[in-house]
Amino acid sequence: MRKIIKAILYASPFFGTYLKLRTCHFAGFSFWRYLYFTFFTIDKSIYWPRFKSCVVFAPWNITIGINCSIGNKGCYIQGNGKLIIGNYVRIGPNVGILSGNHDIYNHFKQDRRVTIIGDYTWIGMNSVILPGVVLGPRTVVGAGAVVTKSFPEGYCVIGGNPANHLKIIDKEKFIPYIAKYEFYGYIPKDKFEKFKNRHFKKIDS
Repeated sequence: MRKIIKAILYASPFFGTYLKLRTCHFAGFSFWRYLYFTFFTIDKSIYWPRFKSCVVFAPWNITIGINCSIGNKGCYIQGNGKLIIGNYVRIGPNVGILSGNHDIYNHFKQDRRVTIIGDYTWIGMNSVILPGVVLGPRTVVGAGAVVTKSFPEGYCVIGGNPANHLKIIDKEKFIPYIAKYEFYGYIPKDKFEKFKNRHFKKIDS
């Protein structure tokens, strides 16, 4: 009987999605935030779970990959330029990721860059990723690091201020995790294109 009830719930559009999302352990995810996003949020440009203390600026310039957990407490995710976050990225509390900054000669002018966070990257607590930085796949950023330059090759541990290369991650030992259920934020993977076409037409044009 329990299996039948579970099968019925998982098949339903609202509760089924909630139960599948709950297994993904997103930072800032809760039933009430999911409910509010689904039924009461008109502007869905921030389509991923986040805590209230996570500030997202210019979300129309931010794209996130599959099953990312980037909405932790105290984070500042900024899309002044363009911010691209890959699949299965994890971000700790109080992390800043920037894609734009003030011009050094005129602070009223923005210096916009493209910041890229590679697949399976893990960014530790209190770290800052500066505009224009490219982190390759499976880059582990130590807590408190200030990343001022790119590490596009990935598969490494970096840390310090400014961040430096600390350790190589053996690609042969790294086994990419793939979840049973995959989402772009709150949106199931197979429904994301439809969601994007519906809500992002003005943003993409």
